[in-house]
This record gives sequence, C-alpha cells and structure tokens, in this order.
Amino acid sequence: MAELDTAQAAAAARLLELIFIQRISQAIHVAASLGIADLIADEPKSAEQLAKATGVQAASLRRVMRTLAGFGVFEQRGSDQFALTPVGEFLKAGVQGSLRPAALFFGGEDAAKTEGLLLHCVKTGETAYEKLYGKSDALFDRFQKDPVAAELFNATMTGFSTLHLTGVLDAYDFSTIKKLVDVGGGHGRNLAEILKRHPKMRGVLFDMPHAFDGGKKTIAQAGLSDRCEVVSGDFFKAVPNGADAYLLSRVIHDWDDETSIAILKVVRNAIAPEGRLLLLETMLRPDQRSLYPLLSDLNMMLRTGGSERTEEEYRAIYRAAGFELTRTVETISPTGATIVEGKPL
Repeated sequence: MAELDTAQAAAAARLLELIFIQRISQAIHVAASLGIADLIADEPKSAEQLAKATGVQAASLRRVMRTLAGFGVFEQRGSDQFALTPVGEFLKAGVQGSLRPAALFFGGEDAAKTEGLLLHCVKTGETAYEKLYGKSDALFDRFQKDPVAAELFNATMTGFSTLHLTGVLDAYDFSTIKKLVDVGGGHGRNLAEILKRHPKMRGVLFDMPHAFDGGKKTIAQAGLSDRCEVVSGDFFKAVPNGADAYLLSRVIHDWDDETSIAILKVVRNAIAPEGRLLLLETMLRPDQRSLYPLLSDLNMMLRTGGSERTEEEYRAIYRAAGFELTRTVETISPTGATIVEGKPL
C-alpha cells in the first residue's frame, strides 16, 4: 500500500481532529461541571489539587485538562500545572458573558443523545427533540414543567445575550425610539442595556411565564422598573400593542419559515404604522469571520427546527409577514449578530 504524501497526511490529521472534536465539547462540559475555571482563576493548580477539590480521579482529570490545554482553553505549565487562558475565562461563573451555562446545557448525556440524531434530522426533516420527545416544541414545553432546566436555559441565553449584544449599541442608532418592546426577551439583559444607554426610552419586556421572575429581577437591579414593564404572554397569539419599535433577539432563528412568518405577523398587527421591526440574529454571510454561524445553524436543525438565515432569506420572510427589509447592520459580536431592520408595508 502506498504511503500518504505530506499534504495527504496533514489532510487526514485534520479530518481526524474533526471526527473527534465532540470530545472537546464534552471535556469542556466536564470542566464547567467541576468549576475548574474558578478553581484556577487566581493561581495555577495541579491535577491532584483540582481532583481533591472536586472529588474526582486525578489521573482522569489530568487527561481532560491536558487535552483542553491543547485546544487553548487552559494552559499547561510543566508536567502538571494548569492555568487559565483568555478563552477559559469565559468558563468562570458570574463573569460578563459567561459561557459556563452553555457548556453545561450543550454537554453531558442529554446533549450527546441529541447530537447523535443529526443523521436522522437530515433524513427525515424532523428535529432530534421530535424524535426523542414526540413534539416539535418539546424544548420549550420542558421549561414550563422543569424549573431547573428552565433556569439553566435562561442562564445560557443570558450569557449569549451579552455576547450577542456586543457592538450592537454602537452599530445601530436606537435614540429615536420612544417605546421598545423586547419580544421573547428572556431575563431582559438586552433591553436593560439599551434602556440604560437611552434614558428617555420606555420599554416592555415580553416573554413566557418561566422568564418572568428573572426578568423582573434584572430590570429592578438595573434601576429601570419605573420605565420598563415586564409582561408574560404568548407571542404566537399577541404582543403588547402600539410601540414604535419591536426587538426580537435570537427568536426567529428558533423556527421554520412558516412559523417565523406567523410570529412576525403578530408583531405586524401590534406595531405602530411608522414603527420599526428589529431582529438581532446570527446571519449567514459569505465572508463570515468565524464558523459559529454555521455550527449554530446545525444546532437549530437538531433542537428547534429553525435555522440561521442569509439576508435574502430574511427579506423573503419579512415580505411574507407584511414588512419591508430596509437594511442589515453587521456588528463585531462573537455570535455574528446582525441587526435586521424592517418597516411595515
């Protein structure tokens, strides 16, 4: 058998890395579950020290830490000391934009079952959640029944919101908006930041009941309770009426085109005649800076049946819902967030 040449060997090595890359997601999940980033935040520690602090096997933990160091999450110093890197900083609890909840949510046994159904999704058009739980809205139904799952999901979305909002307030002029409704706004991190930047603006935070208490807390802690109302409801049925701007951040990507159009028609019925529709979504671009938008698109296929979209795809669903897409504004957000602006037709 002929040996591989240098280029072929490099190509095969790259493909091997990609085949086994799911190990990295699960290793990050282990580190997040054990709180490793917080344990080494102040000074490097050995695998033995970390194992003693977390109650796990030192030899096994060393292997996980060594692998994550190879991918830049941690730094290995000497044979058995591990320190935090700028990447690993985002695994700390409580830091701005913490991705620790995301590492917990998208890793572990439940996530492994979901990820293993990608071929089923491609063959059938179903989501993994439909296969596992029997209905397309199982992900969101679960949060109504499981407070622990809802808390982790909302914490994950809060972290994403911080990253997603990065650069948005500098890229887009919100100053002429008098009243902004954040539809599906979760715990209100986006709306709070916008309102703090624009003290004359009033806001409404609108989401399902599972997000109500967290939303009230965020708005109160930001000192915004006097000009921001927190309302629970179902955006498939109605949203608060008469505002001059409606923001939906990371909402429409959860749904297929038909459902997305139905949601936007509800907003169309509520919006002021000269109002603005603002989607803040990860957009697929031919010149995108990172691979995250493509990976997020597969995540939508697996979990919700939605998708990340191109500008032309957003233009089509806007028109079908009674809006004209007026412009898109790219940001420096790590998630590839783009403001997709529209006005009623």
